[in-house]
Amino acid sequence: MDLIANLNPTSSTQWVFLSFLIILAYITIVKFYFSNQFSLILRSSYSKKFSNQYLRDETNSKYKLYLLPVFILSLSLFLSFQDPSLIFFVKCIFWISFYLVIKYFILIFLANIFEKQYLYEEIIFQSFLYEKVVGVVLFPLTMVLFYGSIKADFIVKFITIFLIFSLLYKWLRILYLSFFNSSLSKAHIIIYLCTFEILPITVIIKHLY
Repeated sequence: MDLIANLNPTSSTQWVFLSFLIILAYITIVKFYFSNQFSLILRSSYSKKFSNQYLRDETNSKYKLYLLPVFILSLSLFLSFQDPSLIFFVKCIFWISFYLVIKYFILIFLANIFEKQYLYEEIIFQSFLYEKVVGVVLFPLTMVLFYGSIKADFIVKFITIFLIFSLLYKWLRILYLSFFNSSLSKAHIIIYLCTFEILPITVIIKHLY
């Protein structure tokens, strides 16, 4: 009976339940139609072999960013836990999407300027790998946060630590790419990390706290 009650939120937060259904349906569709690519991107997060395979097979693929909506929606739900209003949720979606879109097009622009399309494809891949993989993991964790029986404070801390360690892991992978790829300027990588990764996170933390 408790489970049934938890899965039927009040009308004021009905949008939360519907959002989880939409995300679940989206993941199911992506997993069904792009099963190989779905598994490949998840394995690329920890394996250089699968990472290289992804770059060979999916560089010009139109579905290489298909998992980003999962991250956007899941992170927006997590941020909306303390303020479960639809307006705040939509604002989170807008600003997260805006940041990711701007970052993507700037990287594409830089690739054309420096005429190193393949190298920047790898940077783009590493840059968005965090979001694509973390979104899939964040979805069930956020569902537990809203509807689970575990204390909310513990889940919030767990998700926060998970996001921080995943972000650090992402930066280490990008640094590894710069130091072991002689064709890629280390200065460009450091500038990228400071401008597109560290600075936005710092601004967000300062704004929130």
